[in-house]
Amino acid sequence: MGVLIIGYLLVSLLVLTVVMGASALYLGHKKLLSAADGAAIAAADTFSLGQGSGSAGVPAAVLSPAAVQAEVNRYLADTNAAARLPGLGVDRETGTSDGRTAKVVLTGVVHPPLVNFLVPDGIPIMAVSEARARLSQ
Repeated sequence: MGVLIIGYLLVSLLVLTVVMGASALYLGHKKLLSAADGAAIAAADTFSLGQGSGSAGVPAAVLSPAAVQAEVNRYLADTNAAARLPGLGVDRETGTSDGRTAKVVLTGVVHPPLVNFLVPDGIPIMAVSEARARLSQ
């Protein structure tokens, strides 16, 4: 009977450890995604007025990759995101490909509890967020 109790206890502890690790990974990704969303919205607001591609003479919002990158870095510094998110980094894919959509790619690291000795460098995570700059009447 004692062996069964010890066995069930070990299985319960193993399940608890896995659930805690998965929860830490999920929460870390959600924090990173929240920071990426805020940075993308801030970067989409850095547009300048330009010509639209459809009709001549119609103003449109135009984003530059350098302005998007600079605004993302400023947003992350202003919100002190590096203190809340270990290993925070801005990926080189951050910018704009079409001149209208700000794409933010953030990377980070999650250190799961109790099994940190198995993954001492942590588990790398990535979050991608996009925000579109648009003019309307």
